[in-house]
Amino acid sequence: MQIDLHCHTTASDGALTPAEMVMRAGVMQIDVLAITDHDSISGFQAAKIAREEQKLKRLELIPGVEFSTTWEGFEIHILAWQFSLEHPALVRLLAEQRERRHLRSEAIHAKLIKQGIAAEKLPAARPESSAKNQDGNQDGNVVTRLHYAQALFEHGYCNSVQDAFEKYLGKGQCAYEKPQWCSMSEAVAVINAAGGVASIAHPLAYDLSNKWLRRLIAEFKDSGGRAMEVVSGQQSPEQRRWLTELAVEYELLASVGSDFHYPGRYRELGRNLKMPDELTPVWHDWPEMQGL
Repeated sequence: MQIDLHCHTTASDGALTPAEMVMRAGVMQIDVLAITDHDSISGFQAAKIAREEQKLKRLELIPGVEFSTTWEGFEIHILAWQFSLEHPALVRLLAEQRERRHLRSEAIHAKLIKQGIAAEKLPAARPESSAKNQDGNQDGNVVTRLHYAQALFEHGYCNSVQDAFEKYLGKGQCAYEKPQWCSMSEAVAVINAAGGVASIAHPLAYDLSNKWLRRLIAEFKDSGGRAMEVVSGQQSPEQRRWLTELAVEYELLASVGSDFHYPGRYRELGRNLKMPDELTPVWHDWPEMQGL
């Protein structure tokens, strides 16, 4: 089976709409897909509708989200799947995270204008579409640093998206705004209360020493976390082996995900996501996976 449990749409900082993501999943022959937008679940229902319209009966869609959290001064991303979309605690946390994103976006917007960037060249700090999604729920699109970086590049204020981060948006730069996310333990508690399973996303992306990575994993597990993302498409064999060893040592379930944001040469939906045989997949007991 082709399984990808980590991707992003225009509901957060991805380039494809949920319908386009479903279409690409069909082209890439994905069997199981989880859309995991940052602090948003608004893309899931749209993806389900698109799957029916495109008659992609072989594609199984899993509800997912990627929470931005804080732990010991680090920003740690927590993936979640199989939760109740309407659980009150989950709905409340998503609303709180969305408001934190809006406030951060407004602060970045103001700082960029102060640096001489023309306001009309920037995305709206709080898009009107964020008020309500198509189901009437308060969980629409948000503006991220990537949106600002793309705008700065497109309008000639910097030489590339990466240059925008290095010049304006990265930590310590003139338009950087420190995020105020929920704690990791709070996110895990809400995910569990909503019947879901929590996983550390891309564990090697946080610039942690091995000692601190082990501490993160231990505290995540103590808080009720059950999985970690062991397999991604851009890993070296050594990185995959190291994460496999950690998952086995800490008795965590394993997930796979491309962290796909847009079509490109180096990070493609479903590519290079084979699970090592010694691991227990996070989906081992999911009803949707039985018989596939």
